[in-house]
Parts: sequence; C-alpha cells; structure tokens
Amino acid sequence: MLFQTYGNRNHPAVLFFHAMGVTGASSEPIARYLQDRYFCILPTSTVYCEGQKYVSKLDEIRQVEDFLHRQGVERLAMVVASSIGADLAMAFSDADEAARGARFL
Repeated sequence: MLFQTYGNRNHPAVLFFHAMGVTGASSEPIARYLQDRYFCILPTSTVYCEGQKYVSKLDEIRQVEDFLHRQGVERLAMVVASSIGADLAMAFSDADEAARGARFL
C-alpha cells in the first residue's frame, strides 16, 4: 500500500478510500482543497502498487491502521469512500477505534 498525505498532521484527519480501477490520487483535487483545515490521507490499495501483492481485505485494513498509528492519528473526522473503497471503509470502521465517531461519506 502507498500513502499520500496533504495538510498538517495536527489538523482533524480525513481518510479517503478510492474506487476500483483508480488510485488514491483520484482524491487529490479534494484533498488539496481541504488541506488547509484537514490532514488528508490517501492510501492506494496494494492491488495498484507495483511490486506489492494483495493479500486480503484484513491485510489492507492492517496497513491503514499501522499508517495511522505511525502518523499519530487517534481519531478520524471523516472517511470518504466510493465503490469498492466503501466496502473497505465499512470493514475498517468495524475494526479500528480511530473510525469510531467519524462521519462516513
């Protein structure tokens, strides 16, 4: 999994899960717009990362959790997802404490 971030780590965090057939870069325009007020996190699934192998949905969730913890993100203000990304977002919401109380869009 690859991660791009925009904004200040000290701002409320927004996590974007991309749709099938695209990468995290598909959310760059909105992340750039929000970066003055939010810390935007744009992961790209291992399916689309050269040299990486998709293992499972749970492994994708673990990678996101590990990244959030390394960044010091304890809570998410919002989770934005579409298509297959919405499926991953729902599984993430069940598994990670940081998602509790976040708005899902």
